Amino acid sequence: MAVGRRVFLGGFTAGAVTVAVAGAETAAAAGEYTQYTAPAQFYGTSTTEHTVTINHKATSGEKTVALNVTSDNPETSAMYLKGVETAHGTLKISHVGYADGSDPGSSALSIDLLTAGTAAQGIFVTASDAPTKGALLVLRNNPGLDDFVVKGNGTTGIGMGRGNNPQSQLHVIQRTGAASAILAEGAVRLANVATEPTGAPAAAGGGSLYAQGGKLFWKAVGGTPTQLA
Repeated sequence: MAVGRRVFLGGFTAGAVTVAVAGAETAAAAGEYTQYTAPAQFYGTSTTEHTVTINHKATSGEKTVALNVTSDNPETSAMYLKGVETAHGTLKISHVGYADGSDPGSSALSIDLLTAGTAAQGIFVTASDAPTKGALLVLRNNPGLDDFVVKGNGTTGIGMGRGNNPQSQLHVIQRTGAASAILAEGAVRLANVATEPTGAPAAAGGGSLYAQGGKLFWKAVGGTPTQLA
């Protein structure tokens, strides 16, 4: 079985695409096709330079990209990526934006689930070997905050201090100047709890609002339950 590699010019007419493998550079002409016998393997020997560099010189053309990977095999992924980093992501995506904000339609990562009726998942994170200790998802945009974080133990925090642990299954901290921490435009359902709550953080004060036996209760930290309705 043979596999092929095609490297295109930007827009087929402008610029050039250079593929550098372990220091050796080859300029690919438009339409040029190189046939390899599978499995085709490339090993870099340099410890200071990128093994492969693809430089796409086209400055326009919506359908021209630096790297196009497709697969016809429905039984496995189109691409595998593995790394052994200790302080960096296995995949690093950097979008060079525009300071004037003229790029509102762009994104660092874009996912398009094609075909009407597909049951494919947009983003799927799992731990095949065993539960992990690190956070599963962290979104940071404001200084000093984890705007949204899902910890390895399944707790979720919104507006947390960076690196802090949520104190509940869902922990929401109201941002300064915000009208409220949670707004529900519609009904909020409280299911019955089996036993009255006991785990409210004492340092935060306040208490717990809960339903038991179809009745509504309020229990202050260190206090006794008070039936409200």
